[in-house]
Amino acid sequence: MKSKINIKSVIIESICLLYILLFVYAALSKLLDFENFQTQLGQSPILSLYADFFSISVIVIELVIAILISVPRSRYFGLWGAVVLMSIFTAYIVIILNFSSFIPCSCGGILEKLGWKAHLIFNLGFIFLAITAIRLKSETNRTVIPLIVVILAGVVFVAVLFLLSEDIMEKENPFIRRFPNASAAKTDRIDLRNFSYYIIGTDKDKIYLANRMAPLQILEVDSDFKNKKSYTITLDRENFKFRAVEVRLNPPYFYVIDGSVPVIYRGFISTWEAKVISDGKFRFSDIIFSDDKQAFIRTQKQYTGENILGLINDYTCSEIQYNQELLEKQIDGIFDTDGTMQYSRSLRKLIYVYYYRNEYIAVDENLKLQYRSNTIDTTSKAKLKVVKLKQSGDTKLAAPPHMVNRHTALCNNLLFVNSLLRGRYEGNDVWKHATAVDVYDISKQHYILSFYVYDEEGFRMNNFFATDSSMYIISGHYLLKYGYGKNLKSKFKK
Repeated sequence: MKSKINIKSVIIESICLLYILLFVYAALSKLLDFENFQTQLGQSPILSLYADFFSISVIVIELVIAILISVPRSRYFGLWGAVVLMSIFTAYIVIILNFSSFIPCSCGGILEKLGWKAHLIFNLGFIFLAITAIRLKSETNRTVIPLIVVILAGVVFVAVLFLLSEDIMEKENPFIRRFPNASAAKTDRIDLRNFSYYIIGTDKDKIYLANRMAPLQILEVDSDFKNKKSYTITLDRENFKFRAVEVRLNPPYFYVIDGSVPVIYRGFISTWEAKVISDGKFRFSDIIFSDDKQAFIRTQKQYTGENILGLINDYTCSEIQYNQELLEKQIDGIFDTDGTMQYSRSLRKLIYVYYYRNEYIAVDENLKLQYRSNTIDTTSKAKLKVVKLKQSGDTKLAAPPHMVNRHTALCNNLLFVNSLLRGRYEGNDVWKHATAVDVYDISKQHYILSFYVYDEEGFRMNNFFATDSSMYIISGHYLLKYGYGKNLKSKFKK
């Protein structure tokens, strides 16, 4: 009889000791690397909204349960607490693996040493140990139903958190980015040995770059970065006072433009010979060629200089269709409405992303507003200090602007935005060497995920272009290729 009692006591004591070691180790490891632990919770699809609360409460609860289990009089209650907490942890992993839109990084402690599935087995094993200890201490079958109830309560608790978190993140994201594994990563690079290149587009597995210092020089690079070719654009007329010539690509055509000079050249990529197709018809500060006859432009109102969007249906005609309601003035209508233009040929939508506020607009092929939507940061009003010079009447910025969305790219239904703002729970160390690219589904009008683009030998990204398989980035004098992982590839609309 005594041997049975001794064996039972040894089993209970052993289980309690394992739990004490587990919770103390887990709590201390989180506490010693608290900032990292809180950041990882902030990336969780379930706990991101509550990271501040849970980052502290989980540590406290683990230590409290460890203390309860270590004291013989409170050990029984501590074991019940252990079952509840381990049930919550287990339910969390099950939901992450089976119902979450992505699987985040680990959350500190032992979880960093084990994979998600291995940790699921680990948790189930510890739940079994706690139940065993409770049954041995109680010596009755009356614990079965209460155990089922507390385990189900833990599962329900996590499920409710998941549903609430998904709903809030979808409708009112409080600037919490999600960085799922297998989103995008650098796969190749090539040294261009020149800082003046910018990407103008792709065609048939070729990437085309133009040079700001030599505007008529084109560099062609294979998508595998093995071969390069150079071309020189020839113009049928050169009697224009150009200031800043740029090249645009819309296969099979390329265009040579300078918005300050009212002239547009066009030619075929196969020959790189361009002819004037529009002369003296209109000026613009930006232009997107949607097809061989139509283009969207941003220009200025005649008397106020405020930005306005227009539509050209015939390059040979000076008639332009304007929509004065699209760009909404907040301060001056000039700097505060500045932004980037991208066009999705598959969806036939123009997307205009503001530089200095968290907003983008979608416009159809007839220049009609489809919707206004927001990027995930919280800068709803442009933070600009604008002054008007009395002598010249010019409007100038009196202080460096607070830029929100810098570079953009658009491919099919996915909008890529290079954001310059650090979100919640994002480490300072990462942002010293990288910037974030946020991805939005413009057909569903919601944020999907983010990934980091790391500086290349100290150079920040200054231009990028997206296809449905890769992203090409100019960083200093390097051309980088970022390949998409399964989390991002699956988001493209087929």
